[in-house]
Amino acid sequence: MLVTEGDSPLGAALVRLFVARGYSVAAASDRVPHAAAGTNASPWSAVAADNAVRSPLALTWNRRSPVSARTVLLSVRNAFETLDEALILEPPFPAGSPLTEAASADIERAFDDSKGPVFLARELLGSFLAGGGGVISFVSGGPAAGPVESAAREAFRGLATALMASPGSGAIMANGFQCGAVDPEEYAAFIDRTLEEKARKITGRWFSFQPRGGFLQGVLRTSSNP
Repeated sequence: MLVTEGDSPLGAALVRLFVARGYSVAAASDRVPHAAAGTNASPWSAVAADNAVRSPLALTWNRRSPVSARTVLLSVRNAFETLDEALILEPPFPAGSPLTEAASADIERAFDDSKGPVFLARELLGSFLAGGGGVISFVSGGPAAGPVESAAREAFRGLATALMASPGSGAIMANGFQCGAVDPEEYAAFIDRTLEEKARKITGRWFSFQPRGGFLQGVLRTSSNP
């Protein structure tokens, strides 16, 4: 299993859950995670310290490079011999500023980083088609906080929706996850549970998580607005 943005709060929570379940997990990020200053803790220390489970494979991924996307998949296959499933998390986008005050560097970074999911999805589709199938999940974050972030997130969701509508083979399960402003651990638990219950068996759906005094799950078809 491959999880992108593996050092983000949500990515790290997903990695911990999947490793604890016994999966062989590769965590890709734009830098290899290191322990926080003054500690020995990594984002996955809760599972890495348990000798009964296998530590995740940490991979450096340059979102702007098609070669890097290919290298990530090769690294996973070299380590685990196969790749059955991938969760592509939305990259972190700059938030907040009105468009008239947005820095040019932030705008360029947002759309440059948006290339990463496209490059990686292309490699995954080719790999899964050649290997007879697989599972791809696109994971979106909470509400956008500004126009640049909103535009970049719509690009990510547009990619997800298009591939969910026609992933290229009935053997590929492609679904999306979206949420409101929620705790990463709760969102990760929802994704893990939904994958176990249905998202590895059906394709072309957005699964929405919005806690309202408890868990509420809505299923949106790809023809609906996320």
